Amino acid sequence: MPIENLEEEGLAKNPNLELAQWKFLLGTDRYKNDSDLKNKILSAIKLDNMAPFYEELCKELNWNCDESLLKQMKDVNSSELKKLDDSIKDAEDNLGETEVREFMLKKAEYLCKIGDKL
Repeated sequence: MPIENLEEEGLAKNPNLELAQWKFLLGTDRYKNDSDLKNKILSAIKLDNMAPFYEELCKELNWNCDESLLKQMKDVNSSELKKLDDSIKDAEDNLGETEVREFMLKKAEYLCKIGDKL
């Protein structure tokens, strides 16, 4: 099924493979000092609070990690994951298997969105 059809059905385009391409390019000699590319990937990371991906990126590319930014993104991630876990627990206690599955899918999509490899 083409990607366009999936997006029309409301399915997220996860993972964002453009980020993987930028990460790869930044790891090459030709692009490792490309500030525009670095700004693009950092903007995307900040937009979606991608703490796990940011940590991995800093480690692999030997960048200095902004600890305050990382903590802020981790706090947002923890809060969102707690909401999703609470929704799953509530669905298990009060709803049916279909609702549990929907909340588990939302959690999986969120983890994929932030670059978590649980």
